[in-house]
Amino acid sequence: MKRSTSRIAVTVTAAAALTALLPASQAAAINQTDCGDRTDFVKVWYDGGARTMCFANGGTVTLQLPNVSKVTSGDNNVAMFLGARAVTMNKWSTLVDAEGLNATLHALQIY
Repeated sequence: MKRSTSRIAVTVTAAAALTALLPASQAAAINQTDCGDRTDFVKVWYDGGARTMCFANGGTVTLQLPNVSKVTSGDNNVAMFLGARAVTMNKWSTLVDAEGLNATLHALQIY
């Protein structure tokens, strides 16, 4: 119960911080999309790299994607809460978990 409450608190805090720290975009229509062969989407490898999820369009989404191993920003500027860290990425950037931290992605914003 305590762990669940802690996760909820982290998620709420992450979403609030992203909203407060970054400028609001004109279109808050972030959506999950099929990755296909495209490289311009935000792509997240999670569950140790076994699964992927892609996102398009500006906006913010709260998530609980465990064990993130890699994130690519595509043609997007990105901010996210990965584990206990706030991370920003410029367009066409890649973040790889070389340290084996197995962090959970709590919130993602495309701006």
